[in-house]
Amino acid sequence: MPPADSVTIKKPRGSLLKEIVSKQYQFIKEKKEEIITLRNRKDNPRHPNYFWCQLENLLSKSVQKATSATTVQIKVDLIGRDKFGGDIALKVPSLLAAGGPKRFISEHLPAIVAELNSASMKGVVERVEAKGMYINITLRDDFLLGTAEQVSSQEISFGNSDVFENRNVVVDYSSPNVAKVLHAGHIRSTIVGEVLSNMYDACGANVFRINHINDFGGFGFLLEGYRRFQGAMPENSTQNDCLLAVYSVRRTLEKLATNEIEAQDWSDEDSEIMSRFFPDIEDLAGLKKVFAEFTTASNERFEKLEAGDPEEVELWQQMVQWSLREFEAFYRRLNIDIDFTIGESFYFRDGLEVVKQACAEGRAELFSVSASDEAIRHIESLKQSGEISEPEAEVRIQAVRKDVGSTVARLPSGERMVLLRSDGRSIYATRDIGALYRRRDLFSPDLIAYVVGQEQKSHFQRLFAAAEVLGVVDPAQTELKHIYFGFYVDETSGKKLSSRDSVANVNSLLEQAEKYYYERLSGRDNVDEMQRRQAARDLTVGSLIFNDLKQDIKGSVEIDTSCLDNTIRGFERSGGAYVIYTVCRARSILRRHGKPPKSVDTIQQYNLSNQEAHLLLMLQQMPIRLAESAQKANPTFLLRHLWEIAMEYNSYYTAVPVFENGVANDARLLITAAVQIVLCNGLAVCHINTPDSI
Repeated sequence: MPPADSVTIKKPRGSLLKEIVSKQYQFIKEKKEEIITLRNRKDNPRHPNYFWCQLENLLSKSVQKATSATTVQIKVDLIGRDKFGGDIALKVPSLLAAGGPKRFISEHLPAIVAELNSASMKGVVERVEAKGMYINITLRDDFLLGTAEQVSSQEISFGNSDVFENRNVVVDYSSPNVAKVLHAGHIRSTIVGEVLSNMYDACGANVFRINHINDFGGFGFLLEGYRRFQGAMPENSTQNDCLLAVYSVRRTLEKLATNEIEAQDWSDEDSEIMSRFFPDIEDLAGLKKVFAEFTTASNERFEKLEAGDPEEVELWQQMVQWSLREFEAFYRRLNIDIDFTIGESFYFRDGLEVVKQACAEGRAELFSVSASDEAIRHIESLKQSGEISEPEAEVRIQAVRKDVGSTVARLPSGERMVLLRSDGRSIYATRDIGALYRRRDLFSPDLIAYVVGQEQKSHFQRLFAAAEVLGVVDPAQTELKHIYFGFYVDETSGKKLSSRDSVANVNSLLEQAEKYYYERLSGRDNVDEMQRRQAARDLTVGSLIFNDLKQDIKGSVEIDTSCLDNTIRGFERSGGAYVIYTVCRARSILRRHGKPPKSVDTIQQYNLSNQEAHLLLMLQQMPIRLAESAQKANPTFLLRHLWEIAMEYNSYYTAVPVFENGVANDARLLITAAVQIVLCNGLAVCHINTPDSI
């Protein structure tokens, strides 16, 4: 390996960028302490104290006592009295595995049934019945109805727990690029990231939400292009419009020059850009010359920016703010406030220092010609043995040749990750490594979760491996997790939507959705103008979130790109509005009653129906689903459960009125109060507000 000093690292010379980063560093530290202070003020219920956990613990102890087993593994499923003759089904997989079904049924089953029917369980169990390898248990009505009262006593804290207590969690999500439009992927990343952050927070973690924006890579083109083309911009262009136009110019030039497309073959869109910004170019040779000159000038601009040139830094700061203002409109519509918006610029010095140190320690190296020759020979041998195809071998060989002269980290898989360009300048990976290093310093994280689309899966696998090789992250102390999600796809063709498809303009999409719900709420006497507008916004956000998260986040989401109205109605059908309406219905019933429900011990007479018993147990499963969703980093488990509760309650409400002849049924009122609390709390975790009335 070449000596470390043979690796060229472009060090930033100016102090202006360093001063900006230093101020931001201090702000982040202070904000972090505020977040921890707020977290410490919350007193989350202990997870083992929830009804479902206590019930499983009680049943486990009963099985142990009946069978004299040292430890047992049980499984408790929610069933239904009407179909299965019980509330829950108990199964004991550990005993079944140890002795087989025959021994379990003949030896263990009678003893377990006897124990569950003993005096010690009389306050909980009404009836026990063996059904094959299962034991169906019916719980006492007063015991079940008491769980509704427990929900009401905990109010807004019901569902929260200590599962992630004393853990520091960094969630990186949204992550738009300066000078680009927000597109469908940013909707998904923002929603998934925000809801996951809420879940970790509800489970007791110190959560640090980070919006990691690209405010550095490719900025040379923006700095150069803005100065060149500002006078050619269409009338009434905003400052951010100018940035988007420069990005389009750069992309068009690169495409036409690289693919050697002659003028007569340009698309209408390309021709319009070229005629506006390069009216004198008539042939491919002229285009290539302009592109080469533009690229050289842009690289010089970026080098000045890295070096802290005051003029470049000032314009760069202005440009970043132009884009951030545009992004902020999106976050405001979703009512999302991410703790930290931190650009790549904050990390690039850290990345350079990490690479420098890694080279000195032999963890990184210059990718030399001899190293590339060795890599190519290995690829050729894989091709000859049939392990890879000829086209794949060619792609790999081109990548090897491209990396010659760059600084790389050798990964355990045999791959390499490029850390610096051959001229010693930073790249995307440099700043990602720097971000990991600085986040470790700032947040002492137990978990860093990146909520980024599935197209980045390979990058994060390599990044995590490189972070370990470079000594930036110790896997025993910090878990790195890429939480990826599927694409938005066209409903008809099934193809992934590009950033320029109809759903790309997310602010317009949200605005139209709010208008749709606003019009739907017209003519309701119980809702004034301000309430109507707020309810329309709540229904928009709720529908959007359910549309994204009701199915597994790793799957794709279909969008009708032919009609924006169809897209909005599709969001509505996803169920978010339905669950919100359910909460409002329950609140309306409670308002009509006008006072708190009676406690269980003062209700004279009640007989729980099969549906009421099932609904009460579903409510008690919410804390379990929330903890499960946080542990598996998948909000779908919680969202589906909330939707199922809403369906069950609406069916129940339709069949059994809470008020009869103007008099409230106290038991049903208590159940309604518990439903309202559980749904409202669960929706809040999912970043869905529920208006008082609709």
